[in-house]
Amino acid sequence: MSNPKILNFSLGPVQGFIARARKTRDFWTGSFLLSYLAGQAMAVVLENDGKLILPAAAEGKGEVTDPLLQEIMDRRNGKETNQNERSSIVATLPNRFRAEVPAGFDPTLCEQAIKDKWHELAKIIWDRYLAEPAALGNSTEIIWKRQVDNFWEIIWVLSEDSAALDLRKNWRNHLPSIEPGDKCTLFGNLQELSGYLRISEKEKQNEFWKAVRQQRQAGVFYDLEENERLCSIALIKRLFPHIAADVIYKVPASYPSTPYLAAINWTAKVVKAKPEEAREYANLASRLPGARGRENPELFPALQKELADNPHAQDFASLDGNCFFKAALENPNLWDKPTDSGSGTKELRKKLVEKLVEIAAPPSPFYAMLLMDGDRLGALLQKHQTEATLISNSLKMFSLKVPSLIKDGNGVTVFAGGDDVLALLPLENALATAIKLRSAYSEAFADSEIPQATISGAIVYAHFNTPLTEVYHEAQRLLSDVAKEKTGRDSLAVTVWKGAGQVLTWAAPWKVVTGKFLPFLHNFQTEMPDGDKKEFTEFSNSFFYNIQNRLALFADEDADLSAFYDTNLKALLTAEYVKSRGPNTNREKAKETIEQLFELCHRYWRNQNGIICQDKNRLQLDSLFLIKFLSEKGVEQ
Repeated sequence: MSNPKILNFSLGPVQGFIARARKTRDFWTGSFLLSYLAGQAMAVVLENDGKLILPAAAEGKGEVTDPLLQEIMDRRNGKETNQNERSSIVATLPNRFRAEVPAGFDPTLCEQAIKDKWHELAKIIWDRYLAEPAALGNSTEIIWKRQVDNFWEIIWVLSEDSAALDLRKNWRNHLPSIEPGDKCTLFGNLQELSGYLRISEKEKQNEFWKAVRQQRQAGVFYDLEENERLCSIALIKRLFPHIAADVIYKVPASYPSTPYLAAINWTAKVVKAKPEEAREYANLASRLPGARGRENPELFPALQKELADNPHAQDFASLDGNCFFKAALENPNLWDKPTDSGSGTKELRKKLVEKLVEIAAPPSPFYAMLLMDGDRLGALLQKHQTEATLISNSLKMFSLKVPSLIKDGNGVTVFAGGDDVLALLPLENALATAIKLRSAYSEAFADSEIPQATISGAIVYAHFNTPLTEVYHEAQRLLSDVAKEKTGRDSLAVTVWKGAGQVLTWAAPWKVVTGKFLPFLHNFQTEMPDGDKKEFTEFSNSFFYNIQNRLALFADEDADLSAFYDTNLKALLTAEYVKSRGPNTNREKAKETIEQLFELCHRYWRNQNGIICQDKNRLQLDSLFLIKFLSEKGVEQ
């Protein structure tokens, strides 16, 4: 390639597209579509004798190593693809890439490839689902076209400087369309498609959306809630799984729900311990009108293992995740509607709650969102420009390991491309999985000449009823502001989100997480005789809440009470601990326990030189309450 150029390319918005989600399927679809469309631009580079530098998805058009990119290339070349559902539905291509292109290459070809494919799938959805209902709308086709034509922000620059793309973004020359009328219930800045004003034309608006929902043969009836009025972008995200086979390959029409993710380990234990009761419960639950959205237990090793020995519990493990929670069963707005004829669900729900209590103690209502991102990757590329291929190959090694590590943790991967990871997991598996991913990242760079590459992570433990958009935004904030900026990178930040918002946040460098926090957590989780159940027996509830009240003053950021610590504070905590454990408690062991606890109750961070620092003059109690939360799995004791 004579006088090659370096193309830096970006497709956005990222957070604005992925985060707007009511269902986990919306969340996955947003990530997958972004990856899929970026892949169209990468394919154009390869077709014009270019070479991808980052990600290392292909040396050239005949040496593609990324499965999604290979499918895209095959489709563009008119090759027939197997329409069976792919085992991997993971978005693996990042929204931005760096490539070596021939002199004279026109980057607008990449732009046009994205726009052509986006308009192709938008047209399929319009023709199949909107063409007829549009007659009931007010300028629906105009709204659709305006939004589809103006949504994406595509930025590129030809430059050797890896930072040039970020500088180009500062121009901000993408002007979103001005949207009048009632707004979409997911994308609050975009007009909903009926075109009517609810304040004066409610009946017409309802009639339009009823017509869209009633296309039962296409599955739309079950995809749109009665209170949802969507814009074109949200509707494309929602319906993409139904048309995926037309543009790439068949994908699942459903995605694991947050209540199902929260209950995975509980479900596996029930299948193992009480398979017959589980089967009977599933038979009863199947009578709930509209209890749709059956789940796929084959995605999760814990369930696969137990179902292999108890296949007759398959229906139980496939139930809508809400069926495992008392609060959901008692929610009259879930599943059936008041107008359902002969539903009689009040007694049925009551009976299900009774059976649920008989089967097992309640499952945790919390799941985890895990977000990870490499630290200062742009600066790393800038510093090691001649070793860019080494960095790219290391990232490739890491991203190939991500899906299997997350699956081992009974989670689902939303995105795994380069240094970025986004996943949903059961509460019990998230921390261990994050630690394994961090180790995999370090190992991927271990054999290169760039050992200083690090990754930071964020975990949000959220109640399954918390809107996904809020959880995702919190994970982004936690990773950027807390793990990276406040804690100095190469760190993990954790938030617990209950009800209206976060109740605690704790962060520390990975070395503190693995060397202090994790051992303390494991030491005080007692294995019970059945080998399955773990209970937090070392500290009582009264101990936790009493020390919270007593130590509130010591957690004040402006307080400097270091002189009081060694003489009185540890003695106070030791006395409180002995009181909670009883008079026969070994006082020397109690002192050791409090010493370990004290180590966790300080703030840790990395300074500019990468050295771990510790503030011994103040206490940070969230670490202690995070241990309590994880040990009790968010279930009130």
